[in-house]
Amino acid sequence: MNKVQVSMQLIRKRIQYGDHALEGFPSERDLAEETGMSRVTIRAALQQLVKEKVLKRESNGRLTVAAQHRTAGTRPVIGFVTPCHFSPDYEIWKRGLDGALEGCDVTLRPVSYAHWGESALSDALAGFDGMFFIPPSEKIPAWLATKMRNSRCRVAVLDENEVDAGLLSVVMFPARMELKLFEHLVSLGHRRIDCVNTQSEDEVIKDRIAQWREFLGKHKLSGQLRALTIHRSMEAGYSLIRDVLREGRPLGTALFCTTSPAAIGAMRAIHEATLEIGRDVSVCTVNDEGMAPYLLKTLTSLESPSRARYLRPVVEWMLSGKKWEGSLLIQPKDLSIYVGESTGPAPRHDKVVVAG
Repeated sequence: MNKVQVSMQLIRKRIQYGDHALEGFPSERDLAEETGMSRVTIRAALQQLVKEKVLKRESNGRLTVAAQHRTAGTRPVIGFVTPCHFSPDYEIWKRGLDGALEGCDVTLRPVSYAHWGESALSDALAGFDGMFFIPPSEKIPAWLATKMRNSRCRVAVLDENEVDAGLLSVVMFPARMELKLFEHLVSLGHRRIDCVNTQSEDEVIKDRIAQWREFLGKHKLSGQLRALTIHRSMEAGYSLIRDVLREGRPLGTALFCTTSPAAIGAMRAIHEATLEIGRDVSVCTVNDEGMAPYLLKTLTSLESPSRARYLRPVVEWMLSGKKWEGSLLIQPKDLSIYVGESTGPAPRHDKVVVAG
């Protein structure tokens, strides 16, 4: 096999795996640098691929993957698009998506973005066949939702209900499921349940706090909202509870944490105050992000069902070209509680106070 044939093979492979779905086909010079071949060799390879109608040269001289070649066998490209900051929950969604794609001849492309207007989002909508999109802790702006609806790329929003914006949404923790956690704490005798939040108040977080307040009022319980929203949410949970305990302020005998980082930070502060988690203070959260069974005090939380089961119909819709049938909101009908060591019977006193 000569160098031109080797170059053609490399380029074909890159096309097959959707390497140029976002940024377009590279220039002759860029391909030469990336493959280590001479520009003469790359030029000959590109000319042959144009002749074979694998590539198409546009009027401006730029090369694109020919439409007929794409429909004849190039893999569909599905994007997994997430905010650039890391969250363990993204990896859980990714594993679920890998399971949903099992047996499909599809290329999965992870993409991260920093803000709504970033070109990566526009490029993904223009270049991908489907996109699983995780928004940050805020609603998708109307202009972007419209762009998503009108794009040839089929979009599904993960972890946030965007049905009102006309977007297919997959949510693993339906509204009001946290009531099961409150009922569990009450069954253990807790009468003061504080809420710990360290995440920006998007619609999901607002709803969790609202459900907590409503439950306290309905059952004549007491509790205080403790909130500190900084980028490092685990550190914020730790700081909130550490300061309460250091200053000798009263703390509920149970803590409902809106997220697992808040719960983990709070548990560390409780431990450092020489209190026992699950005996002196009980802690629970909605989504353990896969960590509940592996913490030194296993964390009581709502169990997340297998996400592949809920993502598979969406993958089939993205690949079929058919119209979506049924509700735009995909979610479990019910969730179970994982009861960990972090919750236990309420102590005799109704609040925790540590001397300074």
